[in-house]
Amino acid sequence: MQLKISNSYRLMLVFSLLITIAWMVTAQENKKTLANKVNLQEAIKLYYQGDFDHSINLFATIVKTDPNAGNARLNLARLLREAGRLEEALEHLDYLIKTHPTTSKYQSAYLTTAYLAGQNESILTAKLEEETAVDLFWKGLAYYDLKDYDHSHTLLVRSLEHSDFNPLANYFLGLINLEKNNFMKAKDYLTIALTQDPNLVAARYELARAYLGLEDYKSAYKRLKQAQTASPSNKKIQVELEKLLTAHPDLQEEEKKEEATSRLISSAPIVEPVDRTAVPQIRIGLAENVGLIFMKTSADFRLTSDSGVELLSGSPQTILKFVFSPEGRTKVYDEQEHLLLTSTDSLILSYLEPGATTLLFNLEFGRGYYWAGYENRAYRGEIHLLPFQSGLTIVNQLTIEEYLYSVVPSEMPSSWPAAALEAQAIAARTYAFSHLGSYQKRGFDLLSSVSSQAYNGVKNETSSVVKAVNATKGQVLTFEGKPISAFYSANSGGYSTVPPETWRFTPPYLQAVPDKLLPAHNGLLSPEELATWVAERTPSYSSRSKYSSRSAYRWQVIVTREEIESRLNRQQLGEITGLITVGRADCGRVNQVLIKGTKDSLILKGDAIRSKLGGLRSNLFVVEPKLGKDGLPEFFVFTGGGFGHGVGMDQSGAAGMADDGFTVEEILNHYYPGTTLTNIY
Repeated sequence: MQLKISNSYRLMLVFSLLITIAWMVTAQENKKTLANKVNLQEAIKLYYQGDFDHSINLFATIVKTDPNAGNARLNLARLLREAGRLEEALEHLDYLIKTHPTTSKYQSAYLTTAYLAGQNESILTAKLEEETAVDLFWKGLAYYDLKDYDHSHTLLVRSLEHSDFNPLANYFLGLINLEKNNFMKAKDYLTIALTQDPNLVAARYELARAYLGLEDYKSAYKRLKQAQTASPSNKKIQVELEKLLTAHPDLQEEEKKEEATSRLISSAPIVEPVDRTAVPQIRIGLAENVGLIFMKTSADFRLTSDSGVELLSGSPQTILKFVFSPEGRTKVYDEQEHLLLTSTDSLILSYLEPGATTLLFNLEFGRGYYWAGYENRAYRGEIHLLPFQSGLTIVNQLTIEEYLYSVVPSEMPSSWPAAALEAQAIAARTYAFSHLGSYQKRGFDLLSSVSSQAYNGVKNETSSVVKAVNATKGQVLTFEGKPISAFYSANSGGYSTVPPETWRFTPPYLQAVPDKLLPAHNGLLSPEELATWVAERTPSYSSRSKYSSRSAYRWQVIVTREEIESRLNRQQLGEITGLITVGRADCGRVNQVLIKGTKDSLILKGDAIRSKLGGLRSNLFVVEPKLGKDGLPEFFVFTGGGFGHGVGMDQSGAAGMADDGFTVEEILNHYYPGTTLTNIY
C-alpha cells in the first residue's frame, strides 16, 4: 500500500526542517559568540598576567573565528603595535576602516600605526571623515619623516590651533626650525614644549642646540648641564658639553666665579626656634660620595669630633670648605684656602642658637630625572660629615617636627588647602617613623630625595605649613598598633595602586583606590580600553588644574632608543629591538617590562622601570616603538597617567578632596582604609 503525503504536510516538514537548521545555526553562532566572549576575557587576563604572546594569539583566534569582532581586532592591533609588528597591525586596522569607514577611532589608530611603521605615504593618502588635532599631528610627523618641513610645519601648527596643549607638537616644530636654522623660533617652540611637559627630556638637548645656533654659549652650557644631570649616562650630551668647553673654557671659569660670589653674598638664615623637648630625632642623608663641599654658618658654631671633642669654633656667616682625600682624611679650609684642621673622624657642625641653620652650597638633587639640578640649601639642626672609603656622607640630624616643616612644602605646595597640608604632615610623619633606620649602614635613617621623602631645607617653610605640622604634632596612622608605611605620590592618575611586586609588601591598608569622582574599573580593562583611559583627561579630584599640571595627570613623551640604551648595559644587551610590557596590576600599572636586544634581553621590574626607561613619571603607561629605516626603533612613544608610584595617598587628589570640604580624617581614610589616627607624643 503506497502512502500518500499531502502538499500541506510536505510544506510543514520543510518548514520544520528549516526551523531546525536555523536553530542549529543559531545555537552554533551562540556557542561561537559565547566562546569568543570567554576567549576575550581570557586574552585580557593573560595580558595582565604578563603572558603577552599567548594574549596576542588568543585575540588572533577570536578574529579568525569571527572576522567582524571589531573589539577583539582593535585590541589585537594594539598589542601588535606594542610588539613592533606594525605591518600586521596595519592589516587589521585597514580591515576595520574598510568595514567601518566612519569610525574615527579606527582612522586615528591607523594613522598612528602607519607613522610608527614608517608608512608615511599611507598617512598622506588616507581619506578621513574629519581631521582632528590628533590626525593633523600624525600627518605632520609623516611629512617631517619625509623631510617636507614646510608641510609638516603647517600641519603641526594647525593641530595646535585645535588644541594648544601638545608638548610633542611644539617639540617637533622646534626640530623643524633647527633644520631650517631658525634658531630663535626653535628656542621658542622647545621652551614651550618643556614648559608644557618638563619631562620631555629629549627637548633639553635640542634646546641647547638652539642656543648654540644663537651663539648664546652661556645659556647653551646651562641647558647642556641640565640635560646631563637628567640623563647622566647620555654620551651625546657629554660629547657636546666637552666640545663647548673646549671652544669656550671661560664658561667654567665664569661659573666658578659666580659660585664664589654666591658664597660671599648668600646668608645662612636664622629661623623661628621650636620646642625640641620629647620630640624624637631623625638623621637625613643629604649627599654621599662627596669629595668637596662648601658650607656657611648662621651663628656661632662648634665643629666637634663624634666623641664630642671640640676641634674648631667660629662666628656667624663663616664659610667652611671640606675636602676629602683618598687617604681618608677630611681637611677643613676657610674661604681664603687656609687649612684649619685635618681629621680622620666623623665631624659634627652644631650651634647653641636653636634657630641656627647651615647653608650647603651646590647640592645635587634628582639625578636621572627631569627635575635634576644643583641648589644652595639651608638646614636646621646639626650637620654630620661621615668619612667613607668613597667620600664624605653629609647627614642632617634634627627633630622630626623640624624635619616636617621642610618635607611638607617640599612634597606639596604650601598654598594648598589646610586639610591637605595636615593630611600630608600626618602621612609624612608616619612614613618617617615606620622607616627609621632604613639606611643605617650608610649612616642615616632616610634620604633627602623622593626615594624616601623630598626634603629641601628651610627655604620652603611657610606659616601655613608650620601651622599644619603643629596642628598634627605627634599624630601618626597606625594599623594593629604600629605606624603604617604611609606611602604617597604626587598624582595617581585617577587610580591609586597596591605596592608593586618588587616591594614584597601587601598590607591591607594599601589598596587600589579610584579617585572619589571616578567609578572603580569594572573588571580588567582591555588593552585598548586601558590605552584610551590613560590618554583621556577624565575629570577627577586628581585632574583639577589648581592641584595638578596637565602633564602630571596625563602625559605623552618620546624617549630615544639611545637614551634607554645609555641607562642600561648596552654591551651586554646590544641594540634595543623592542619593549614589551609583561605584567600589570589590576589598575593597569606595569609590573615588568621585557627589553629585547640584538644580543640579549632583560626584565625590568618595579621602580627600575621608570628610571631605566628615561625617567618616566609613573608605571601607568602604554608604549609603542617608532621604527626607523633599519628596522630598529628610533624612539618609543610612552602615553601615561600620574606622577609617582601611585601607592597610598594621591597628593593632588587629597588637595581636590580638601577643596570640596573633606576633612583630614576623611582624606586619610579614603587612601589608607582601616587605619587609626594615633598620638604617639
